[in-house]
Amino acid sequence: MRAIALTDVGKNREKNEDYYLMNNDLSLFIVSDGMGGYRAGEVAAEIASQSIMDAFSRKSHVNFENDITAIFVEANETILAYVKAHPECKGMGTTSVVAYIEEDVLWIANVGDSRCYALQEGKLIQLSEDHSLVAELVKIGSISPEEAELHPDRNIVTSALGVDRKFEITIKKYALNLFTHLVLCSDGLSNMVSSAQQEDIFKTVPFESIPEALVNLANENGGKDNITIICIEL
Repeated sequence: MRAIALTDVGKNREKNEDYYLMNNDLSLFIVSDGMGGYRAGEVAAEIASQSIMDAFSRKSHVNFENDITAIFVEANETILAYVKAHPECKGMGTTSVVAYIEEDVLWIANVGDSRCYALQEGKLIQLSEDHSLVAELVKIGSISPEEAELHPDRNIVTSALGVDRKFEITIKKYALNLFTHLVLCSDGLSNMVSSAQQEDIFKTVPFESIPEALVNLANENGGKDNITIICIEL
């Protein structure tokens, strides 16, 4: 297994509010996308990522299905405690997506719209589940998945860490041998680069250069947000 990552401020933002962590020894990968602008979204993203990584590091064995919700709750409480001690940061929050590999099993958990994709027989499929306005509209049939990719409100999330004590988390389990590659990313990639464009890059670019190629394409397509990518070759 190989993993490579890259984060970029994009073309329209003054600072980078994304944060990522990866630990090959733990087979744990995290991308968080902070919200709040001047209210320190980058702080929320770092706190969440570090809290999740620390929780895994403390345990001799993680039962992902049973433990991950409590781990996210702890991250959420840590952000809320920081805001209480730093009132100027009120309003900050973050989305987070986590991928954890346990022998032949892939676990995914996410809050918000940071995503995990997998490459399966050359096709890119989304493994995480967005907690967003457009995802809800797709669920009820108001818009199609294709319309969701271009919807003007696709950046509005319905769940995040650090905003409230209640949040929605999605946990999924997959057989690892179904996939050749994984991509964890913030919406600065998924909103700027289509699945078909990502597939083309995987087909034509050496693995070591894929994150850079994806960042460059996101910026060429507008670079409206921070862009963070972890690519994993299984």
